[in-house]
Amino acid sequence: MARKTQQVESRLIAEYMKEKYSKFPYILKQPLGKISDTLMADLGYDKAIRLSRPSRPEVDAVVILPKHLILIEAKVWSVVNGLAKLPLYKSLVPVTPELRDYQDKELLMELVVAWSNDNLEIMARAAGATVKVYHPPWVEDIVANMHNYWTADYRAQRAEKLRLREELGLD
Repeated sequence: MARKTQQVESRLIAEYMKEKYSKFPYILKQPLGKISDTLMADLGYDKAIRLSRPSRPEVDAVVILPKHLILIEAKVWSVVNGLAKLPLYKSLVPVTPELRDYQDKELLMELVVAWSNDNLEIMARAAGATVKVYHPPWVEDIVANMHNYWTADYRAQRAEKLRLREELGLD
C-alpha cells in the first residue's frame, strides 16, 4: 500500500496566516534571491523569474505590514533547521526582485512551530527571530508521535515492523 503524504507544514502555515495575518497582504512560498542578469537580458524579467524558481530558496511566507516585512518559516519537524534558514533567507531579501518595492521596511523573522522549548527560544533570540507557537487541535497527535519517536517503546515497535516487512518481502 502506498504511503499517503501529510501536508502538515503547508496546512500549518496556511491556517496560521489566515488566523494571524488575514488583514494584511502576504505571500506564500516566496522564492528568494538574485536572478541571473544574463537570463534577464536574454529572456526578459517574467520568463527569467519563472525559470529561476526551482533554483531559488523559498520562504514559507512573507507578510507585508506598514513598517515591516516579516519572513515566516513554519516547522513541525526539524524546527532548528527552520530557524537556521531564516537569517540566510533574510540576507537574500535585498536582492529578491519580487520584494524590491519593500526594501524600506524593517525585516523581521518568525518561526512558527507546533511546540517549543527553552533552548529553541534561546537560539531564536540569538538569531534575531521570534518563535510563535501555533498548535491547532489536528496537530496534537502528530506532535505526540514525533516526541515519542526516540522512546524505547517506539524503537521496539519500529524494529518489529521492519522485521515483519523484511520477512514478508515488503518495501
